[in-house]
Amino acid sequence: MIPRFKLYNSTGTVLLHTFEIVQTTNAPQSKNSFVEVKGQRGKGSIVIGGGLEAWDLTFEGVLAGSTGDDYEELTAKIDAMETALAFNTPYIFRIDKTASTTYEYKVKRLQPIEYLPGLRLNIQRYRIILRVNSW
Repeated sequence: MIPRFKLYNSTGTVLLHTFEIVQTTNAPQSKNSFVEVKGQRGKGSIVIGGGLEAWDLTFEGVLAGSTGDDYEELTAKIDAMETALAFNTPYIFRIDKTASTTYEYKVKRLQPIEYLPGLRLNIQRYRIILRVNSW
């Protein structure tokens, strides 16, 4: 099974975008914070659990044209991705674990989508960084 990377509205009920051909990612991660209180006499410490820390989920993929050399098709796919993933808007981002389970993150896009150098004739590589636990 190839995992799908999907973007939903903030309630997680409406699918807004499915990212094409994702090749690399730093997910999954779970960043838990804690506070450690150390004793004055060196006899151990007390660890108090905290919440979830914010972190950057990064993934890279490829947009591909269906006919080969189609600049206009790739440009339309770029526009659709930019429109679906608006700046500073809360979303639910899901990555397939199995056919019936997913990793789920609350995310916002706080950085521009990066399009890696190329002629944009038949493919366009992209990199997206989403801030997790930011809302």
